[in-house]
Amino acid sequence: MRPRWLVLVLIGLALLASLLANLAIGAVQIGWSDVLAALVRFDPDSYDHFVVVYQRLPRALIAIYTGALMAVGGTVLQGLTRNPLASPSTLGINAGAMLFVIVGAYTFDLGLTAQGIAALAGAVFGFASCLSVARLAGLSRDPRGLALILSGALVSMLFVGIANAFLLADPARRTDFLGWITGNINHVYADRLADFWWIGLLSFAILGAIARPLTLVMLGQEKASSAGVNITWVTRAALAAVTLGAGSAVAICGPIGFVGLVVPHIVRPFIGAGLGLALPAGAMTGAIFCLIGDLVARQAFTPYVLHTGVLMDLIGGIVFVAIVRRFYLTPGARGET
Repeated sequence: MRPRWLVLVLIGLALLASLLANLAIGAVQIGWSDVLAALVRFDPDSYDHFVVVYQRLPRALIAIYTGALMAVGGTVLQGLTRNPLASPSTLGINAGAMLFVIVGAYTFDLGLTAQGIAALAGAVFGFASCLSVARLAGLSRDPRGLALILSGALVSMLFVGIANAFLLADPARRTDFLGWITGNINHVYADRLADFWWIGLLSFAILGAIARPLTLVMLGQEKASSAGVNITWVTRAALAAVTLGAGSAVAICGPIGFVGLVVPHIVRPFIGAGLGLALPAGAMTGAIFCLIGDLVARQAFTPYVLHTGVLMDLIGGIVFVAIVRRFYLTPGARGET
């Protein structure tokens, strides 16, 4: 077995272990055998089975969905922009989706399905806003792409500020979105997952279908052109898939940003730049991070439950500084990017 395929298998086993741990550990500890029994032979009269199937399993599925999409989004965005700090959270995608959901719900009283559509539209708008600001700031004269990241930070802060203004304007409804806006993996959002899961599946399918030409585009436009790749079409399809996938994740549980930033850096040394393996490896690793993050958020401050997005932001801030130090502040770092 090739080493990279072996790494992929090991990541898959780690994902399975993380899923079982997420289902077994909580306020009530449930044995692994009982967890498996709940999944295979559900007993409606068993309290443990009820907890596993109706509370912990929806949380785990949301964590897997969100982590996988954010990690894949970060992998593609970092490759296309050639910037190690690119991710759905740093390029305005998450903030745009969040803003449109809040504005739509407060202004037009949008229902669940309409909020999902608003999140997708907001993700596209957020990314477009980031690119527009970066171009105004002189992106073409910025070989390290700092203008793109700073533009994403500026756009995200603006959108978050507007969303908070709407929340403060109606305290009676604020509690409905206060948890969601901080990135809350919760079983109460199972209906959102049931409505929007197909968008993430479509996003994965598109990226999988164009994985080979997209890899060539990431390696250089001259190489892609010589291989007959339609660079414009492939790039736009990839960006559309990433934006819609990340937007659907935000629609379900709010913005969770750490995964898309750091997972590509963890996976790349073991899997390489080829997206044929990098996409599934990144998706599974992102799912693992979200499962573990959700578990820690539930258990670290018992009996209180911390929102997963808050925990991810705390860790992500540290990782963000480390990445900036390595790729931008270390002498000779330009050669590494």
